[in-house]
Amino acid sequence: MELAKAIENIAEEIDGSFTEYSPKNLIITVPIGDGRFQGVTTYLIERDGNEVIEFTSRVCDAELPNINFKHALEVNQQLTYSKVVIFEGFLQLAAAIIVKHITEDILKDIILEIGHSADKLERELTNGIDVH
Repeated sequence: MELAKAIENIAEEIDGSFTEYSPKNLIITVPIGDGRFQGVTTYLIERDGNEVIEFTSRVCDAELPNINFKHALEVNQQLTYSKVVIFEGFLQLAAAIIVKHITEDILKDIILEIGHSADKLERELTNGIDVH
């Protein structure tokens, strides 16, 4: 599967947008509704001898006051593919999968889960403010 083409097709299918920053860094913008959008960034990396696709989407700055980290961790139980993490100073949703194991259906499911779940968590933690 050609990753860039697959993500571009998903973007078209969901009325989102697609940006290829490089062959190893792709972004899909997922429309959420109510005029909201959530960016999901993919990185093609090597990990332990395997080609891996990493997915991330920022939720909010991890230093925002009054973040309910317990709730953020409880969200992990509700997720299928992704997890809530703190990375580079941001609360994010992230997932990773070995390239040879992915199908276009799973790719779409991961992107949609991360986009929608990151936006939902962002609304919950920031009282509805769209910060990312």
